[in-house]
Amino acid sequence: MENNKWSFFTILLVIFLSLSVFLLTFCKGTNSDPTVVYTVYLDGKAIGTIASEDSFNEFVNTKEDELKKKYNVDTVYTPRGVEIKKNLTYNNFINSDEQVYNKIISSKNFTVRGYQIKIVNPDDENDSEIIYVLSKDIFDKAVENTIKAFVDKDQYDKFVSGTQEEVKDSGSMIENIDFQETVTYKETLISTDEKIFTDVDELSKYLLYGTLDKQETYIVKDDDTIESIANSHKLNVQEFLIANPEFTSENNLLYESQEVVVGLIEPIISVVVDVHSVGEEEREYDTEIQYDSSQYVGYQEVIREGENGLYKVTRKSQYINGQLVSGTIANSTEIKPSVNRIIVKGDKYAPSIADLSYWGWPTDKPYTITSYFQYRWGTFHKAIDIYVGYGSPIYAANNGVVYKTGSGCYPGNIGCNGRQGNYVIINHNAGGYYTVYMHMKEFYVTEGQTVARGQKIGAMGNTGEVYPVPSSSNPYGGTHLHFEVRVGGAYGTSINPLSLY
Repeated sequence: MENNKWSFFTILLVIFLSLSVFLLTFCKGTNSDPTVVYTVYLDGKAIGTIASEDSFNEFVNTKEDELKKKYNVDTVYTPRGVEIKKNLTYNNFINSDEQVYNKIISSKNFTVRGYQIKIVNPDDENDSEIIYVLSKDIFDKAVENTIKAFVDKDQYDKFVSGTQEEVKDSGSMIENIDFQETVTYKETLISTDEKIFTDVDELSKYLLYGTLDKQETYIVKDDDTIESIANSHKLNVQEFLIANPEFTSENNLLYESQEVVVGLIEPIISVVVDVHSVGEEEREYDTEIQYDSSQYVGYQEVIREGENGLYKVTRKSQYINGQLVSGTIANSTEIKPSVNRIIVKGDKYAPSIADLSYWGWPTDKPYTITSYFQYRWGTFHKAIDIYVGYGSPIYAANNGVVYKTGSGCYPGNIGCNGRQGNYVIINHNAGGYYTVYMHMKEFYVTEGQTVARGQKIGAMGNTGEVYPVPSSSNPYGGTHLHFEVRVGGAYGTSINPLSLY
């Protein structure tokens, strides 16, 4: 019995000593009160525990001193996806600031505060451009530089300051300047692995050319002109002048070995400028041809000389990136009427054969030529675009037979994607001449029909691929006549239509 008693006390003593050792060990690694710590998460996963969020941020800003110098900022922030949450714990284990910092930089770049600029194409919301800047002011100044590439600086300054003079008898004024795209700003933290614009000139170049690559240049040769250099590099003269602002006119002189920029301009934003103008314009006289069936072909007599008329014309013109896209005639007052020239010619052949010495203008007058026979947007425009107004008449330019009519693509024009809209092709049965009329609202002739010079063959419209694209807010956008002259067949060589007049 005595032995059992001592065994029982021995067991109690062992249990007490073991419990004491455990409590001493436990208390050595824990506090009696919970401690405030901060758990750092990266994309939702805990990567460490720090003692102070403020101390950690100060450490980051000390370590990222190069980033602060590069972007000229006072503060660098943790990457997107990093969260720091306050916790209470009995565990005293704390990571050093450097340990947590090293885990972050091995996965992601740190951030700086700036602006995200989003530029969205209104016709395609998926077509957008994201630009990052340190301050909104950088973007605003770069946009102003881009506008001034397409708008006369003095005229722009007067528009902005509201000091333009009202146009009465003659002159022009800017009514509005806007962008075709939707531009939005958002202040945000920007990862330093993004391209962040800090320089106005660099961003201006990007907005104008669509790239930061060095632009192609050309060394002027002895016989070069601005027009010849532009054409040889798929530019029109206006685009050349924008790329080389030191020139003010296509008539400016060049010198041999001079270096000029010939890179294609592909602006990130489309500068839309509405202009109101008033001025006197000559209205060219028409030539009336009277036929005398008693005379042979080749007989000709002028029985009345023509005189140009004079009109006072008010125009509402819209330019997109310096390119005239519409020229609505708001008002036209006749000051002096034109007098048509009258010619009597012998007529002993079918009217289906053209008289190549006299071509009729294919639209009403006055008119606006919005695009010429030249390079435009990097490709050659093989016609002239004429604007009068939606639904205005279109006339046959000479006698002939309607070769083809249709909507969409005409035979032989591979890969056209329907860009012609409603079209008419006339075979003039002389010299291999054909004329092509595109984007009609509608046409009034049929294939095989004989037409005479000046006969109404359709109405001006905006079918097919036109610019700007018609929309519910602008149903007549892109209205014009694409007038093309071909020699050598219906799909022969295109020539400048103005060479016929």
